[in-house]
Amino acid sequence: MKDFCIIGSGISGATIANSLSKKYSLDVYDKARGVGGRSSNKKLNKNESFDHGVQYISPKSIQFKKFIKSLISKKIVKKWPGKHLFLNTDKKEDKKHTKIIGKKGNNAISKYLLKDIKCNFNSEVIKIFFEIKLSTNLLNLMFFGEIY
Repeated sequence: MKDFCIIGSGISGATIANSLSKKYSLDVYDKARGVGGRSSNKKLNKNESFDHGVQYISPKSIQFKKFIKSLISKKIVKKWPGKHLFLNTDKKEDKKHTKIIGKKGNNAISKYLLKDIKCNFNSEVIKIFFEIKLSTNLLNLMFFGEIY
């Protein structure tokens, strides 16, 4: 039995899975056909794809900025050079924040974080059962689920 089961392969699920996998055994389950969650990318053919979730990310915290800088150096993400077009001409673009996109789709961060982790796609969690086991020094919380 695995120590953890992560539901979802978006940036949040991928981040926690990557962090926990350093000490624990785990699997990731996602109902989609691939990695990404709200940052999914759809392939049209061998050379073309499009993002159908988040258009870009803008790191704000120092820790996340460092992480993104490392991904830029590894050529996983890049700065987006595009401009926003507004229908309301009174609104101006905020040029103070950096816009980051994946080099091969916005699911690139999740793919990078999950590259060494077993992921199960087309798997939907139907039920979760909760059990508490008490031992002498440790409280074990266990979740049991039916995964299809």
